[in-house]
Amino acid sequence: MALFRKKKSSARRGGAVETHTVEYPGIGEVKVAVSRRARRITLSVKADGTVRLAVPYGVPAERGMEFLESKKEWVLRTRAKYPEKPAPILPPFTTRSHTLVLLPCDVPAESTIKIRITATEIIVAYPVALDPVGETVQKAVRKGIEEAWRAEAREYLPVRLALLAERTGLRYNKVAVRNTVSKWGSCSARNDISLSLHLMRLPAHLIDYILVHELCHTVHKNHGPQFHALLNRLTGERHPALRRELRNYHTRW
Repeated sequence: MALFRKKKSSARRGGAVETHTVEYPGIGEVKVAVSRRARRITLSVKADGTVRLAVPYGVPAERGMEFLESKKEWVLRTRAKYPEKPAPILPPFTTRSHTLVLLPCDVPAESTIKIRITATEIIVAYPVALDPVGETVQKAVRKGIEEAWRAEAREYLPVRLALLAERTGLRYNKVAVRNTVSKWGSCSARNDISLSLHLMRLPAHLIDYILVHELCHTVHKNHGPQFHALLNRLTGERHPALRRELRNYHTRW
């Protein structure tokens, strides 16, 4: 019987795993990680669609594949929840106040890609030998855009939140801008509000919707009927429509 085993050299590094890739029908590539530390078989799906099967050392390979087969539908459903691989971003592209500039440079292909954010531009300087729609350049482009969004968010969101708090009569403690991709914003028990820089992806009226949403949490710490009633009143009875519209946007690329 075939067993999942880990190389002895890996075992000496304090439980580091041995990994290999298998092609599984209906799923495609699956990364199998074998570890002495693992106590049971587990399965995970990353946002990029990567499937990882973790198995304890010595478990029969057939058992691992049986587990994978039993979770096949779950893998496909989970993958479907994530956005597809982002399309290449090329000029013309603008954020609220920045324009993307791609600058091919006559330097060796292995040279570092340089990103510079000015008051009005996102400048990505890359080796001319690299494909601007390739993942290497596109990763730098997305990073540059996020840096621009961060600058714009720090300038716009705290001011806008303060204005909306004054209009609604709701009070908060502190506000912070972070690169959060799990949610648009949050409000702590102390009424500290955290906002994702990815809010800058949204049109202005949806940004206001999220900000008012978090301000409502300074009164109601849950999503119960009273919370929804307050949010609906403060958005001019547009809460259901705005919530539906927001579903067309994502915090992830």
